[in-house]
Amino acid sequence: MATWTTITDAALEPGKPIRSVDGLALRDNVTALAEGAAGAPGIASAALIDYPWGNEDIRYSTLGAEKFQTGTTERDWVLDRTSETTANNVGTYAFLRLSSESSTNYGANSTLSGSSLAYSNSSESNSGSLSGTWRCMGYSQSITTTAGVSEDSRTATLWLRIA
Repeated sequence: MATWTTITDAALEPGKPIRSVDGLALRDNVTALAEGAAGAPGIASAALIDYPWGNEDIRYSTLGAEKFQTGTTERDWVLDRTSETTANNVGTYAFLRLSSESSTNYGANSTLSGSSLAYSNSSESNSGSLSGTWRCMGYSQSITTTAGVSEDSRTATLWLRIA
């Protein structure tokens, strides 16, 4: 948070160069004002022009998407922006499993390359290939092979594409 600095009129002389300390204070005071720093003057309601929200909405974070969009609810606003996305895009979820042998378990918040994952269903069949980076939103067990026999315990779980 920036610190508010009171600058006296005597420090700013007309026709004279500004001192660097006063210039820095002027620059930082803009941020300090916006952040509501101690000693900074408050922003008057009139400064918010004719927006449909006011200081109380900003102070208590009651602004939702519906106040920025005309004639729609917050739910509709979100759905309008997500309904046209397709599988394998950043921000989408997929039910996936490990695509090859691995000795690593992946828990919530683990990340993995899409090339190591495959689409799945609840019976663990898989198909297709993925790209990007995915975040595990559940738990995926490792795959091990004992004496040439695969113990296929690749459990499918929910993943989120993050890159």
